[in-house]
Amino acid sequence: MSSEYVRRSIEAYAFDQDLIGQHMVFIAGPRQVGKTRLARRLLEEKGCNSLYFNWDDPTTRREYLEDPRFFESPARALGIPDPWIVFDEIHKRQRWRDILKGAYDLFGDEFRFLVTGSARLDLFRRSGDSLVGRYSLFHMLPLSLPEALGKPRHSCFLAGEGPQEVAERLSLDIESFEAFDGHDAFESLRRLGPFPEPFLRQQDRFSRIWHRDYITLLVREEVREISRVVELDKLENLALLLPSRVGSPLSMANLARNLEVAHTTVKKWLEQLRRLYLVFPISPWHKKVSRGLTKEKKWYFLDWTYAPENGCRIENIAATALYRTCLMLTDMGFGDYRLYYLRTLDGQEIDFVVCRDNRPVLTVEAKSGDVLLSRSLSNRKKWFSGFIPAGIQVVDRPGILQKHPDRTWVMSLDRLLMLLI
Repeated sequence: MSSEYVRRSIEAYAFDQDLIGQHMVFIAGPRQVGKTRLARRLLEEKGCNSLYFNWDDPTTRREYLEDPRFFESPARALGIPDPWIVFDEIHKRQRWRDILKGAYDLFGDEFRFLVTGSARLDLFRRSGDSLVGRYSLFHMLPLSLPEALGKPRHSCFLAGEGPQEVAERLSLDIESFEAFDGHDAFESLRRLGPFPEPFLRQQDRFSRIWHRDYITLLVREEVREISRVVELDKLENLALLLPSRVGSPLSMANLARNLEVAHTTVKKWLEQLRRLYLVFPISPWHKKVSRGLTKEKKWYFLDWTYAPENGCRIENIAATALYRTCLMLTDMGFGDYRLYYLRTLDGQEIDFVVCRDNRPVLTVEAKSGDVLLSRSLSNRKKWFSGFIPAGIQVVDRPGILQKHPDRTWVMSLDRLLMLLI
């Protein structure tokens, strides 16, 4: 089963000529998420199997040293227009940007380039970028529920222009999914996690070993590529301390005391773990909220199996699905999507607020099993001006779908996941 290929949503837009033009395509994402598999699948479909070059392979590096245009001859030999060339893991090489710039400037009108990688590939945009105007960057994240069912989605209701259109499209999507049959796949994702290998193997023992080794692999190998962190044991301990703090504002001071390091060191280490796609933060939303907000971020795991198997895991699953959708809609050019949470000083809280171009378009509450509409969600109009964004309360119970006033629904978590990308 592990040899199966799972169609991914990113395939529908990352290679769309209308979206990318003649740009190189950069695909960044966590380790073992399926980037290489996707690249090889693309080459197979385009008849370009011989044009895959992994820069971890000494043969590729040697060929480049002997001839910086080593890929030209096999590309021309295919005799097809616009052949695709894949450079995998090139971002680990010195002067990799200069290599790509030279290749694109020479052959950008004749060849198409796909570049895949992880942390550093996404990170370099923040520094001086010699590749500006030459590439389009997309993010590949772990499996969604539609992908796990073999029904990848290419857009969703959140692509609506504003909160009113989002609410209208959400209502239509909910009606179209009334005959939902994806609960078994959801339970597998919940138990085994969203990374392809453990999910496809469907073996609990393999999944436990895989997830145990994954954090060690990131800390011991991947961190070295993007930083000079030397206290790897303490960095790994930080990763092990985070599960019990999922869903709560994270106190840097408390973590610093536990790890016996400076507050600034914890902040830096969390940023390293974020760059490696192990965790991601959600900031408090604060625009025009009169009662004030806590300033601490909440952190979640991209792979929710690291979160405790209780209400925290349900919240983490919802967070990952919403975060993934925000990132992908932004990549597709629908707007600048961000995920926040809302918590006032008097204890009122909404777990998730999705904003498009700084305008709230959706609010989501995650509950372990309570189908009674939360007070925060039912009273959300006092925190939002203008058209009130739609509200969804997800619960850890199958077969739940309730309609409430003011564009508000209570539904099973798996049903929401089917509505997202």
